[in-house]
Amino acid sequence: MDLFTRKGGLSLHYDTMGEGYPVVLVHTAYENASIFQNVAKELAKSFQVVLMDLRGHGYSDKPREIKFNEFADDIIQLLDYLYIDEAAFIGHEMGSAIIADLSERYPNYVSSLTMVSPTSIEGELPEERLFRKYSHKIRNWEDNKQDKFLEKRRYFKPRKINKFLKHVEDTNAISTKEETQAIEDVFKETNIASGFNRVEKPTYIIVGEYGERITTVEAKEVADLIGEVQFEVYSQSSLYPFEEEKEKFIEDITPFIKKHMPQR
Repeated sequence: MDLFTRKGGLSLHYDTMGEGYPVVLVHTAYENASIFQNVAKELAKSFQVVLMDLRGHGYSDKPREIKFNEFADDIIQLLDYLYIDEAAFIGHEMGSAIIADLSERYPNYVSSLTMVSPTSIEGELPEERLFRKYSHKIRNWEDNKQDKFLEKRRYFKPRKINKFLKHVEDTNAISTKEETQAIEDVFKETNIASGFNRVEKPTYIIVGEYGERITTVEAKEVADLIGEVQFEVYSQSSLYPFEEEKEKFIEDITPFIKKHMPQR
């Protein structure tokens, strides 16, 4: 991966692969671009894939204070640097709110949006909500016992997902407490979800049937906020449909992206 330094001096870690129409992948809170490593390789057979670690994440710079709209601003500056003037965007979980914000403020850059496991609930991160749901039972347990319990509520097939996550770079360990707090604070901002109301671009929402971190009900609420969307529940998935049912995901989103990209 490479480093791009935007105006103001902040450096962002990014990568591109493949050729063709650009597709930008946007990860969720506390993750990084490596979460998309497998699906990106498949998409790169048909498109130019752009990945980046959001500010505060991965190997990008980690300011002590982050404003929500800076995520989209960073993405646009990177696209300008790469001479990309339009793309399809795929956002995972909290990344869906980022691409919704981007599509409102930079509509000319957007041909379509794919939101994977989106949520409109504000003030609390998805993982915190999951813990709180069972806190009466597990709050006094040891950490490893808590983790095993929550894995069964988080993932459709925990063993399969844990095997996948072993190959995802864990960069949270190199973040300071202050840097981690900055991420938590920005994603707890109120009015983040209001951006879904203003989405006007073609939108495809995909959510896993299983798992309690983001439920199908939450994803459907986002669909209702946007209005006219393509909505699909993946029957063998939970938090990571793009990995758990990767082949289906590629088969579904490829024609959607191609339908809405400009015919040049």
